[in-house]
Amino acid sequence: MWFNKFLILTLSFAIACSTLAQELNANIIINDVQVQTQERQVIQQLRNAIANFMNTTRWTNDNYKQHERIKCNILITLTGGTDLVNGRYTANVQIQSSRPVYGSNYETVLLTFFDRNFNFEFFPSQPLIFTENLFSTNLTTTLAYYAYTILALDADSFAPQGGNAYIERMLNILNNSQQANAQGWNNSDTRNRYFIAENLNNPQLSGYREALYLYHRKGLDYFAENAEAGRKNILEAIKKIAQVNQVRPNAVMVNAFFDSKAEEIVNIFSQADVATRKEAATILTSIDPTNANRYQALGR
Repeated sequence: MWFNKFLILTLSFAIACSTLAQELNANIIINDVQVQTQERQVIQQLRNAIANFMNTTRWTNDNYKQHERIKCNILITLTGGTDLVNGRYTANVQIQSSRPVYGSNYETVLLTFFDRNFNFEFFPSQPLIFTENLFSTNLTTTLAYYAYTILALDADSFAPQGGNAYIERMLNILNNSQQANAQGWNNSDTRNRYFIAENLNNPQLSGYREALYLYHRKGLDYFAENAEAGRKNILEAIKKIAQVNQVRPNAVMVNAFFDSKAEEIVNIFSQADVATRKEAATILTSIDPTNANRYQALGR
């Protein structure tokens, strides 16, 4: 009898645990076409190690159900300076994350960011370990930094300033990395890890984070219920980003926003009335001239 009860409790616990999961559902892709080597198994080991690190590390104290995990893609492109024999990798990395839109099967991209300076060391015999208050390796530290970036933006899209706790952890990682004089963590390049954290923590640029909530929770999530109201809130979010752009032209997170959203925004406003389309086109063209032709078509 006692054994049966123990078995039932054990199975119940296992089932309960299986419904909980880590925060991220990361798809890892490694492009190695520029690397001349016969040791392709090492690159596969690198991919597996990164996937395990991102998807099994507990980044928060929250319990996520399997369907709640944040989908993200990490594309690492190894460049010609990679030396597999000595475990030295030169690379760039593209980070993309998304979140579902309420009342639909649609997923909206939250972040698209291209990091041009992702150099690191990796040896298959060494496990990937991250210690938050101590710089360990550039590989695990950079991956952890982007994990918290993904969590911060996702949380901001669901609640005003929802990502505060994760941004604090990003700043902690940044400070530790700068003290270690690691590559890719200084302010020499306006599109790097330093300025992601700076933008998210800068009170003068807080309108960007306010816009994330307005655009997603009050905008996209309202479309199933009231498309006109959702579109109006999205326009207000874009106006907030325009204000941020006036304070800091070409801010890295503003550029990242339109790298993620340009096509989506055009689709959203293509169904609006003429006055709204023209207003949106004017604002968007001034903030994001790279996609000016697409926006200007809205106003015709």
